[in-house]
Amino acid sequence: MAENIIMQKASDEVVAGAWAGLVGTVLGYPLDVVKSRMQTGFTGGGGGGGGIGGAMQGMRGSSMGSTHPGRATFIRTFTHLVKTEGPVGMYKGLGPPVCMMMLMNSVNFTAFNRLQEDVVGIEPVGWGTNNQKINWKVVACGAAVGPLCAAIGTPFELIKLQLQLDGVNTAQKESNGNPLKAHPKHSKRAYRGALDAARKLYQQYGIRVFYLGGCTNIAREMLFNAIFFGTYEHLQWGCRREAANLNLIPSTAVAVAGGLAGAAAWFGNLPLDCIKSGIQGQDLRNGGWCRVKKTGKIGFVESSKEVLKTRGVFGFYSGAAPSIVRSFIVSGSRFVAFAGAIKVIEENRERDET
Repeated sequence: MAENIIMQKASDEVVAGAWAGLVGTVLGYPLDVVKSRMQTGFTGGGGGGGGIGGAMQGMRGSSMGSTHPGRATFIRTFTHLVKTEGPVGMYKGLGPPVCMMMLMNSVNFTAFNRLQEDVVGIEPVGWGTNNQKINWKVVACGAAVGPLCAAIGTPFELIKLQLQLDGVNTAQKESNGNPLKAHPKHSKRAYRGALDAARKLYQQYGIRVFYLGGCTNIAREMLFNAIFFGTYEHLQWGCRREAANLNLIPSTAVAVAGGLAGAAAWFGNLPLDCIKSGIQGQDLRNGGWCRVKKTGKIGFVESSKEVLKTRGVFGFYSGAAPSIVRSFIVSGSRFVAFAGAIKVIEENRERDET
């Protein structure tokens, strides 16, 4: 009987997690594109230079390495994106992250909830409870979900970044690295879509290319989920209490706690995310990464050094504004969608049983 209840909970959470992933990703995706452009250094409008990939090529003798560090701003990047690529550019590469987040959220919400129930129990923790100290077991349960998320997400992240930066990489070459002359909207695309990108990358590099930056992404996911789930679990009960005192609907508390959890998690893992974007966003076309000699391959060290060289320490927080705004919106909506889906599923089941 107990096993049936656990299996039923898990199946409900899988469905609710997939729905949460769909809702959150569609709402926050345009800001994700802006974040990727800021992290890889291509802001347009005289902002950044040729990006990490361009700068790395510049180290090998190309003129594409000239950059203007410290000028990447949210407004400049967003404006340039809309101006040069239009509204469609804001949703470029949407397919992979939608699939990824539906799958990932169905896994990580379920894995965390089951793990927390087994390790910590069902007693509430944090603000608004009798146990207001940080429960490190909850944080550890969140971190434990990280490697599983990375195993699912790394290939999707790679394809997403390659699609987001596809026109940018071409424009950089066509303009000889001059961002003022680069027009991604009118540049020839290397990939027609996610499946085409996956096929071409596989043909050129084999299966291992899909886990380029995998170790960095594991560390990033562990840190992110530790902060994400840890913050939410320690805030949600206090938020629920305050919402009740203010006569607000319960979903308001879920949205606020989820939004704060997402913002904190993204701020905490931005340096690793910036490095990962440099690794996975490198230009992989035309021998950008030679699978035999490995010439030009950008790894953790190269990506880190290039951020420091071109943008300084604060370069690791490139894209902070869109990331934090996006994560508040996405995470808040994700937790609300998850809780709402669980409620609908349970109500439908009770209706069917009666």
